[in-house]
Amino acid sequence: MTDTRCHPLIELDRARIREMLLPVLNGAEQWEVAPVEGGLANTIYRIRIEGERRAYALRVYAAGQAAFERERRLLYALNTKLPVPELLFADASGLRCAYPYLVYRWIEGVTLNDCRRQMPPEALPELAKPLGVLLAKLARVPLEEILDEEVRASLPALKVESMLAINDERLRCGLARGRMGSALADELRRQLEARVALLTALDSFAHLVHGDFGGRNILVAPQRDGDWRISGLIDWEAASTGSTLWDVGSLFRYGRRYSENFCKDFENGYAEAGGALPWDWRRTARLLDSMRLVEILDGERELPVVFAECLELIEAVISEWA
Repeated sequence: MTDTRCHPLIELDRARIREMLLPVLNGAEQWEVAPVEGGLANTIYRIRIEGERRAYALRVYAAGQAAFERERRLLYALNTKLPVPELLFADASGLRCAYPYLVYRWIEGVTLNDCRRQMPPEALPELAKPLGVLLAKLARVPLEEILDEEVRASLPALKVESMLAINDERLRCGLARGRMGSALADELRRQLEARVALLTALDSFAHLVHGDFGGRNILVAPQRDGDWRISGLIDWEAASTGSTLWDVGSLFRYGRRYSENFCKDFENGYAEAGGALPWDWRRTARLLDSMRLVEILDGERELPVVFAECLELIEAVISEWA
């Protein structure tokens, strides 16, 4: 999806950042700071201290307390389960900064998007199986064991049945219908209505869902032998519970980017890690993801480039099922 920020960047001067990182910098005088591109809601700075090989990330939450608290708790809980950032410090007191913020160790690597665009063509296929393994591990995280009841309750439940009802209203009379046109909106309604039983059956399986499992939040890096690996999974503020096909749909939103062999290797990796994807998982996940595209099209802001991309993606989903 074409990047469009939800909140303006939060500009912080060096003195303010020094105050915010005081518990981590430990009085270090020689350090460098640089804003990081890519975030859509929050602001990220990368900090390097002279003499240290590893860098730090300062993540400032313009989206507010709830997103900060959800991500803070999940990073602590998932640290030994998944390749998430190592959290070093968290502050929502308002004393050092008006916004809540986290400090964690910087994960070296490039985004999956940048890997696809900039790295040798053999790099992306090597990541298919590791991606399947990662998503299967995510789906098998034992929430009852690692999260207390309060944290579990704070994770929104992505119920397909509820989403279908909301989506249908958007397609009948929402802003999305006007931006899609009646013909396309009605055709998507027909495709979804014809598969209500298939989609609502997914509500029987509630797992941890990342919420934005895509090319800008998956970090990858080459190993010493030259093969590529998953080095990190970042940006957990949209985490929820529900079918793992929500995350599969995010990953395969742009279906043409991935070959049949890539999809087979992804499925094999998912199975080897103990997961089981349903029959026709890719088409089903992309149909599920179409509701997120409709949600974007129903937003108040006018985003012509983003909307055009959403329409193209919805047309591709419809053509797959038609």
